[in-house]
Parts: sequence; structure tokens; C-alpha cells
Amino acid sequence: MISFKSRLMVFTSVWFCVAVALIVFTYNWQTQTIELRTKQSLHKQLATHMREDNPLMIGSDYNPVALKSIFHTLMLLGPDFEIYFLDHKGNITTHASPEGTQLLSSVDLKPITQFLNDEPFPILGEDPRNPEQSKVFSVSALKEGDAIMGYLYVVIGSTQHSAIAAAQVDPPYLALAGLVLVSVIGFAFGVYLLVDKSLLCPIQKVTNQLQHQAEHDFQLTPDFKHQVKELTPIADSYHLMAKHIQQQFLQLEYQSSHHRQVLLQLSHDLKTPLSSVLGYLETWTLQNKQDPLIDVAYRNCDKLSNQLHSMLQLAKQETPLLSYEYHPVDIAALIAESAESMHSQFRRQQVTLELDVAAELQTIGDKGLLERLVANLLENALRHSPKHSIVCCQAVLSRNNADIRFRFTNSVEPNTKGGSLGIGIKIVQSILMLHHSHLETKQTGNKYQQSFTLPSMGLASLL
Repeated sequence: MISFKSRLMVFTSVWFCVAVALIVFTYNWQTQTIELRTKQSLHKQLATHMREDNPLMIGSDYNPVALKSIFHTLMLLGPDFEIYFLDHKGNITTHASPEGTQLLSSVDLKPITQFLNDEPFPILGEDPRNPEQSKVFSVSALKEGDAIMGYLYVVIGSTQHSAIAAAQVDPPYLALAGLVLVSVIGFAFGVYLLVDKSLLCPIQKVTNQLQHQAEHDFQLTPDFKHQVKELTPIADSYHLMAKHIQQQFLQLEYQSSHHRQVLLQLSHDLKTPLSSVLGYLETWTLQNKQDPLIDVAYRNCDKLSNQLHSMLQLAKQETPLLSYEYHPVDIAALIAESAESMHSQFRRQQVTLELDVAAELQTIGDKGLLERLVANLLENALRHSPKHSIVCCQAVLSRNNADIRFRFTNSVEPNTKGGSLGIGIKIVQSILMLHHSHLETKQTGNKYQQSFTLPSMGLASLL
């Protein structure tokens, strides 16, 4: 993926090039239109004045030879004009072009009619010597009574004028193009420097600060909130989040200390009477014949004493930080073990547990956390299932074999009120977050489904 600098440079360059092309095109079009309109408006009466100032153009009887001589003289005086005499159908009858010149035999009368009807300029008509290029013109109708006998057609902008204009080299356009290119590159580079100094560098600085703070229990530095204006809302939000996390840390530390004190007190309170009971049971065993009931009671009391001693030792220690180890986990074996440990609970509540687990499914994760995850979901499904219903646990590969899809489906009582699913589901969500996944819940009628995905062995190795 290309960097922001490259994208900014490319976008700005393309944008400016397109904008300059549109501006140049619009400017040239408007300039040409204004020039043509001005030229045609200035010479609007040219053909009429030519006709009125020459006696040979009065009446309906014209000498073509004399008329051609007049055209030649006028074109010498005005080299930017080409003069033609047309009949009433637009056919060219007289002109002053050199012998052998290729000319159109007729001229389209539609632009001439628009000119005589005073329609808005510019009106472009055909150039008999250059049919591919339309030009502005002046025209005057030659009438006898109300009948039009012909037209005096004057093309403004002769072929000679076009040839001279085309041969000119216009250095200012090259200089303008170079100036535009330099301006585009300079503008793009300036914008990048501005964005880099005002946004990219502060974002990188904030990113480094956040990474450092995440590694040190989200302990914010005093100057963290002093960011550039654009990043101030993000800094404020993160500051509130870190503050909330610190409050939770303090609360957890207080709760842990309180629970440890309670456990120590409870252990001391139970240790003396339990030792007394063990002493009496042991004395009874030594002085009397063996009694199965006394033996069971003694074993259970001894087991309870050992557990109490372990709890007392644990309570004296500082609470260790949780650490997780990610290794390959056999999904089928994990679900089978969880189902076996909960078999008695399902049988007691008369609920059937069905497993649909594909063979040889493996993922990368913490086995202890995943066991707790499956156990919590099974307990939740059992808790909300009516008697004689079925809880289905499914684990299959996705279509692209990249993920393992888990589904826990159970029935619920039709009239059961919805509500919070308790801390068990929150634990599930936390475990899934540590495995880069999330829990999805869906209820349709009396069917309730909880699902999530874990990466299969190939993709999971990237975690």
C-alpha cells in the first residue's frame, strides 16, 4: 500500500492537472467566442457597405468579370476578407480566388438565414476554401423587389490569415505550462509538509505514547492531553478511559486485599474446630473397630483440612498477575472433556446434550481459558433450557477453512422474561477478546443461539 505522502502528491498533481486543463479549455473557448462575436459584430454591415459603394452591384444585371475585378481589389485592401457572390440557392457564381483553387460549389444557406434574421452572434458559416473550418462572416442579400436574387458573402478571417496564425510559435504557452507544473509540485510538497508537521508527526507521537502507556499499566504522563487541536478530542477520550482503568485497578486491588483478609480470618476460625474433629475421629478409629461411616467422615475431614491449609497459604501470598500461554488446542477433545464433566448436571435436569464436532479441529489458544469458555456457555444453555429439551454444541470449519465456527443452540421457555445473562457471559466475552473474537447472540422464537469463531490452526499461528 502506498504511503500517505505518495497518495497526497499523486492526488494533488492529478487534481491540479485536470483543473488546469479545464481552466485552459474554458478560457480558450470563451476567448475565441468573444473574439468571433466581436469580429462579426464589428463587420456586420461590411457586405452591405461593399454592395452599396460599388455601382456594379446595383440592380440584377451583373458582369462577372467586372465583379471579380472588384472582389480582387477589395481583397487586396482587406487581406483578412474573402468575398463571394452567391445565387439565391447558395451556389458560388463569382469569386476572386486564384486559378486552380479548390472551392466548394455552394454554401449552406442556414447560417446566412440566421445572420439576416439577426440571431445572436457568433454565427459560423462555411469557408469555401477551407470546408473543414467554419468561420464568422458578413452577408448582404441582393434583392429585386421582394425576391432575393443572390447574396454578397464575405468570409472574415481568410485562409492566408489562418496559415500565418498557425505558423506562429507562442512561447508564453510553454512558459505558462512550466509555471503551472512547478506550482502543482510546489503546492503538493507544501501541503505534505503542512500535514506532516501538523498531523502525521503528532499522530505518530501519540501512538508511541499510547504504546508506552499500555506497557506501563496505562499510567498517563501529565502532558499527554496537550496535543494539536485535531487530536485533542482523542486525547481527552483516551484520558477518560485510562482514568477509568486506573479506578478499576484500585478497586480490584482493594477487593483482592479485602478478600485475602476475609480468607485469612475464615481459615483461622475454621482451623481449630476442624483439627478438633479430626482428633476425635482419629481417636475413635484407634479405640474402636473400623466403621465405614467413621472412615468416610475422617477422609473428608482430612481432605478439607488439606484444602484449608492450601487456601491459608495462598491467602498469605500476593495475588499473582495472570499470564496466558497460547498453544495448539484440540477442539474435539476439549469439548468432549467439558461435556463429560457436565454430564451429571444435564442428566439431573433431564436435558439432552448433542455434540456435532468435526474431527481434527485445532486452534491456537490458552487451553484453560477455552475450557472455561465452553463450560460457561454450556452452563448458560442448561440454565435456560426447559426439561426434555436439547442443547446442541456444534464446531465446524468455515467454507474457506480459515475459521472454526462454534454454535451453542438451546430452547427457552416461551414466557421466560429476557434479562442479563450474568457475569458468566462477560467472562466469555473477555476470553474471546483475548483470542481476537467476539460473541454473537440470536434468538428466533423459542430458540436461542450463541456463536463465535476462532481461527483454524493455519491462520491461528499468526496470533
